[in-house]
Amino acid sequence: MRRLIGVSRPLKVAAALAVAAMLGAAASTVAQAEGAVPAWSSYDDDIAQAKKDEAQKQLHSDELEGAINATDQAIADATLKLQQLNDQLPALQEEYRVAQERLDSALLQQKIVASKLEAAKAEDEALTEQIAADDVKIEELRNVLGEIARAQYQGAQEDSSLSIIFGASTADEFVDDYAYRETTSRVQSNSLDDVEELAAVNRNRQTRQEAVREYIADLKVQADQLVEETQAASDAAEAKKAEVEKLLADAQDLKNYLDQQKAYYLEQKAQADADRAALQAQLDTLWKKKLAEESVNGTGSLVKGFLSPPTAVPYITSSYGMRFHPIFRVWRLHAGTDFRAYCGTPIMAAADGKVEWAKYVAGLGNQVMLYNGVISGKVLYTSYNHLATFNVSAGQNVKRGDVVGYEGTTGTSTACHLHFEAYVNGQTVDPMTLVANW
Repeated sequence: MRRLIGVSRPLKVAAALAVAAMLGAAASTVAQAEGAVPAWSSYDDDIAQAKKDEAQKQLHSDELEGAINATDQAIADATLKLQQLNDQLPALQEEYRVAQERLDSALLQQKIVASKLEAAKAEDEALTEQIAADDVKIEELRNVLGEIARAQYQGAQEDSSLSIIFGASTADEFVDDYAYRETTSRVQSNSLDDVEELAAVNRNRQTRQEAVREYIADLKVQADQLVEETQAASDAAEAKKAEVEKLLADAQDLKNYLDQQKAYYLEQKAQADADRAALQAQLDTLWKKKLAEESVNGTGSLVKGFLSPPTAVPYITSSYGMRFHPIFRVWRLHAGTDFRAYCGTPIMAAADGKVEWAKYVAGLGNQVMLYNGVISGKVLYTSYNHLATFNVSAGQNVKRGDVVGYEGTTGTSTACHLHFEAYVNGQTVDPMTLVANW
C-alpha cells in the first residue's frame, strides 16, 4: 500500500496558530509566495458530512460508469461490425446472383435435355412399333409365298403349257386355270418385292434406332450430369441466399442494438452532463463560501508560473477549448488540458493546497480536487482526473509536487491520460495560462 502523504495533527494546530497570527499582523492579508494553505473552516465540516453522504452513492456511480464504458466499447464494436457487414453485403449479393443464374441455366439445360430425351424415347418407341408391324407384314408375306410354293410344288407335273391346254376339259376351265396361274405368279413376284422392300426399310429403321438409342444413352449421361450440376448450383445458391439472409439479419440485429444503445447512451450522456453541472454548482457554492469565510486577499497573483506541470515529463495531447468529443461525437468544450500519462504514472499537485475530495465523479472518473486558496481575491481549485488510484484523502494538506494519485482511464476515457483542470471562482480556465514555462 502506498504511504499517504499528509500533515500530522500537531503540525495542523501549529499551522492554524501561525495563520491566525499572520492574519492579526497583516490586517486580513496572508503572505502566499507559493499559494498559502488555508486554515480549517466550518465549511470543511459540511464537506466532510457531504462526503459521508456521497459514499452511499459511490457503488451506484461505479456501476453506472462501468456500464457507460462498456456501452462505449460495445457501440464502437457494433458500429465497426455493422460497417464490415455492409461492406461484405454487395459482394455476397453478387455471388448469390451469379449462383442463381447458374442454377437457372442448369435448370433450363435440364429441361432441354429432358425434352430431347423424351422425343428420342418417343422416336425409339415409334421405330420399335413400325419394325414390329413390318415384321408381321413380312411374316404374312412369307406365309403367302410358302402357300404359293407348296401349291406350285403339288402341281409341278401339270405346270407345262400342254398340261394347261390339254388338261382343261373346257375352254373356260383353260382360261380360268391360266388366269389363276398368272395371278399367282404376279402375287408371288409382288410379295417377294414387298418382303425385300420391308426388310430393307426395317434394316434402315434398326440402324436409325441404334443411333437413337446411342443418342438416348448420351442424353441420359448429360441428364445425370445436369442433375448433379443443378443440385450443386441449387445448394450453392441456397447457401449464398442463407448467407445473405444471415448477414442482413445480423446487420438488422446490430442496427436494433445500436438504436437501443444510442438511446441508453444519450440517457447516460444527459446524466453525465447533469453530474458535470452539479459539480459546477458545487464548486460555485464552494468558492463563494470560501471567499466569504476567509475574507482575505493574498499578496500573490494568479499569473503564469503560479502552477507547476502535474506530470514529471509534461506532454500535452489535447488542449483546453472546443473540440469534437471522441465518445459523445459532438462539439463541446474540452474544459481542461490532457497530458500524456501512461497507466500508473504518478500525478503531482500543481500547487500547495488542501484536498477538497478524492472520489469518483461521473465522467471524470477518480478525481482529486485541490483547494489552492484565495489569491488576489480569487478562489483557485485544481482537479486531477481519470486516476486509477488515490494517494491522498479529503482534508489532507499537500505541497507542490506531492503525488496525489496514479493515472488510469476511469470515467469517460478512451485510454490512460491525465485530464487536468483549473477553476477560478468556480469557472474553468485554460490551466496552461497559469503553468510555468509553458
